[in-house]
Amino acid sequence: MSPSTAPLPADERIPFLTVTNWVRSAAVCGFRIEPFFLEMGLDLARLHPTEATVSVEEIQLLMARCVAEARRQDPQLHFPQVLGETFAFEYLADVETFITTSPTLRAASPALDWISALVNPHMALKLQEHGQQARLMLSFTREDATPGTTWHFAEAVFVTFCKFARLMLGEPAQTGQLSFQHAQPEGAPPLRNALDLPVLYGQPVNAILFERALLDRPLRGALPSLHQAAGQRVAEQLSRQREQQQPAASRPDPHSLTAQIESRLLRTPALLGEGIEALAADLGLHPRTLQRRLREEGQQHSGIVNQIRHQLAVDWLKHSHDSVEDIAERLGFADRRSFSQAFQRWQGVSPSEFRRQGNP
Repeated sequence: MSPSTAPLPADERIPFLTVTNWVRSAAVCGFRIEPFFLEMGLDLARLHPTEATVSVEEIQLLMARCVAEARRQDPQLHFPQVLGETFAFEYLADVETFITTSPTLRAASPALDWISALVNPHMALKLQEHGQQARLMLSFTREDATPGTTWHFAEAVFVTFCKFARLMLGEPAQTGQLSFQHAQPEGAPPLRNALDLPVLYGQPVNAILFERALLDRPLRGALPSLHQAAGQRVAEQLSRQREQQQPAASRPDPHSLTAQIESRLLRTPALLGEGIEALAADLGLHPRTLQRRLREEGQQHSGIVNQIRHQLAVDWLKHSHDSVEDIAERLGFADRRSFSQAFQRWQGVSPSEFRRQGNP
């Protein structure tokens, strides 16, 4: 059965930073996308990618129209593949700089979280490692997301990933495998022909499997100073974005449970690594009661812990002489590596580099 395209509820909007990529891909496929934009109500005369947003329903319908029109132009044209192959970070220049100047693919991995936050907050990219294998897994976090409504985007994302991996490694990966949750689209040219990788459909997850050693292979395009500077700029951009998205009315009331937890964790950082049960006991609450009250305030235990860890990590790296290992332990991380990975996501640089740069 071919994947279907059922529209999702138009109850929230997502960034449309990639608008020029859609325009270019449509042109490659031989059609003008402007009529489709007009149907969506986009004012092209005033449209600016850094400010444009679309609803989930609109982007789903736009993709369906583009897939059908590309096929009408040429049965061998597959719009998700073209969108992935022609993708460029035109309005995310710092993200592209961070990726393409990375010393290794592993060092570029914080961009996975950034891309989700900046392009589609309902898309989650997770790097997993086991034995000699690694896999990049893609999931869509909306409750109503199904393989039938997200398959086009899954294909485009992995085509883009393969494009940049080839660019950075200087050669195609010799081994690997793509898996998709959806059925193979009827009539579409096989992605295997474009990616030179085995492609499996109807699998439990959307993922690309590859040799773990590739994560740490030195890259010829490495430029450490550019890489670190770009990472910091992206981290600052995301911080500003979060502040703008949180209106004053939604910030924690000083008497709220969220504020109490933040205060308790700042005073007793040992609680950061002890789980929700220990925190609940410290507050005199049952863990389920704590979770329920946090949900009522629109918060999660893990989110508050990450926020406090970030705040304390920056403060201690700036103002203490504690080693990175000691700070990782005080913040409740399993080891230095897991702390460094988290800090890289937060700040765009490693803890050691952050300290070397003499932050403030």
